[in-house]
Amino acid sequence: MRRLLIVGGLLAFAGCGGGKEGQSPVSGIVKVDGTPAANVTVRFYPDGDTDPTSSGYAQTDVNGTYVITGANNKKGLVPGRYKVTVSKGAPSAQNVESSEGAGAVVPGIENKDDFPPAYSDLAKTKLAYSVTGDGRPIDINIELKKK
Repeated sequence: MRRLLIVGGLLAFAGCGGGKEGQSPVSGIVKVDGTPAANVTVRFYPDGDTDPTSSGYAQTDVNGTYVITGANNKKGLVPGRYKVTVSKGAPSAQNVESSEGAGAVVPGIENKDDFPPAYSDLAKTKLAYSVTGDGRPIDINIELKKK
């Protein structure tokens, strides 16, 4: 019985913790001025103490729904704080895949986007969210129309 408890404890301990194995589902809906946004690229970039190799991206469907793909092409991200960009339009440094990985800056590509830099530029984005691992949707609401 004691051996069973020790083995069980070791297995539970091995299943905990960080690393790419601890990715949690990340999904939600992108809305622009209250309307679901189709064919929009959503990128999550690690911020602060979040594993710097953990980033992810998704393309919204016709209903504005996205499901983030992270490290090793697995669904989800390691829990932590992320800066988020939302972009749509001509290819840009943020929505081009390269050998450097998701979101890598690719020189020589024009940065044209349908969203202002406050949403589409990693250095200027005001979007930031925490991935907690609870599976709750992370809805992204963008206001472009002035009230």
